[in-house]
Amino acid sequence: MKPQADWIAAVATPPGAAERAVIRLSGAGLLDAADALLPPRCPRPRGRREARAGLLEWSAGCCVPVAVLVFPQPASATGEDVLELHLPGCAPVVDAVLEQLCARGLRPAQPGEFTRRAFLRGRLDLAQAEAVLALVQARSAASARAAAAVLAGSLGAQAAAAREALGAALTELEAGLDFEEGDAADLRPSEVSDLLQRAADAVAEGLRGEAQRRVQAPGPRIGLWGAPNAGKTSLFRALTGVEALVSAQAGTTRDCLEAPWQPEPADAPWILVDGPGVGAPAVDPRDAAARARAAGQAPLALYWLVVDSSSPCARVPQPPAEQHVLVVWTHADLPRQAPDAELERAEALGSNVWVSSRDGRGLADLARATAAELRGAEDAQDGAQAAAERHHAALQAAAGAVAAARRLHRGGGPSDLVAEEIRSALSALAELVGRLSPEDLLDRIFARFCVGK
Repeated sequence: MKPQADWIAAVATPPGAAERAVIRLSGAGLLDAADALLPPRCPRPRGRREARAGLLEWSAGCCVPVAVLVFPQPASATGEDVLELHLPGCAPVVDAVLEQLCARGLRPAQPGEFTRRAFLRGRLDLAQAEAVLALVQARSAASARAAAAVLAGSLGAQAAAAREALGAALTELEAGLDFEEGDAADLRPSEVSDLLQRAADAVAEGLRGEAQRRVQAPGPRIGLWGAPNAGKTSLFRALTGVEALVSAQAGTTRDCLEAPWQPEPADAPWILVDGPGVGAPAVDPRDAAARARAAGQAPLALYWLVVDSSSPCARVPQPPAEQHVLVVWTHADLPRQAPDAELERAEALGSNVWVSSRDGRGLADLARATAAELRGAEDAQDGAQAAAERHHAALQAAAGAVAAARRLHRGGGPSDLVAEEIRSALSALAELVGRLSPEDLLDRIFARFCVGK
């Protein structure tokens, strides 16, 4: 009996309205079944790598333009047949198309399932798969570059070089064990020494790369988000000591300023990001351009929603979608005049802190509340951190085993003990790239991904 196909589908673009959304499909033999699986009028793949444009009927009698990108197996991202449907980013349309696909024989993908399939089919090693997550979660250009290097195979290449050298050394040693003493004249100890040195160098290079990635990973970035003249820049100056222009004129802050702040609860400096005001019309084209630049900044771990508590016109800014926020009321040294409705809205958003940049009141409370919010926000970053720790532990284990093998070999130790250390190093490197990783570890790793990756 032919096993039932396991075809998956998911939206691969962020939620919300957009010019374009992408629905990704993957599965062995997907192209052969495309006629039955795709919605009415949707262009059908012809079995080769191509892009086809046409219409897709998302509801009876209602069509939208669609582009179908075709990636036949095995040279696709997952190693299976892959289709991508590019269509307008309208949530009702996207939801309806996804519902049709699932009704026709596909199922919703689990978090990280596309990347997991790529790993299981040899398109990525485990370190590269984890780099996908690290790249998605990167908070800075440096972090993104480091993750991209691993995704491109830098760590896997170093592991492969070490494994190749160790495998050759193990072959030499085990061949020697098969001979009686004096019968193995063709086996040269110097060759084993050279191979172990090559392995040690490759593992050391991997450790240096991982150390550099850790150095490049900055502390959590916190954005000061609020209306013009809400007191963002004054608070930024009071906490960081960085000189920044403060004015009663709206639109004074033209560029994003970044500086570290390390209060008592923080193990490492937090990076505060002060940018142009939001929630009010731009005062001129330069202000509008500054806001556009700020919107394109690297992701933030937490947003402080900064509100002037002394203003009867105060409004709590609309927080960015699906972000951790902390409401920070400024000018706490002045009489409180913020509207009751805004106070209630702020309470509904979560924690609130009252501070004054002039006399310092509430700044310790701000540090404690921020630390608490970051603990929740950093849960999303645990995947990248866990991957870095796993890489470091595997490389350290391999380095220790190679060093032990070299010491034994230089001291004329028994070949079977040298071989055992080499096997330990090979095992650690195999775990690094996922060759020996248990199923529950793979489950934990890929569960951290978003759906569609």
